[in-house]
Amino acid sequence: MNTTTYTFEQINTALLTTPFYLTRETDEDGDQAFALRDGCGDQDGDLFLDLFDVVDYVSNNDDVYVALTNPIA
Repeated sequence: MNTTTYTFEQINTALLTTPFYLTRETDEDGDQAFALRDGCGDQDGDLFLDLFDVVDYVSNNDDVYVALTNPIA
């Protein structure tokens, strides 16, 4: 499990290796949440309530994991 904290921008940059991107959303309680969207803009699954959960989910993709752990300066 990855315990490093990443910013919204770092995650979106790592997702450039896939057809997905991340958006900021508001859940039904008015709290900040995040949506993973495909290239057509359709939401993939449920909202994520924090970026840690996003990283946990998307880092299962080897290309995303490498992009997160070895960012280009």
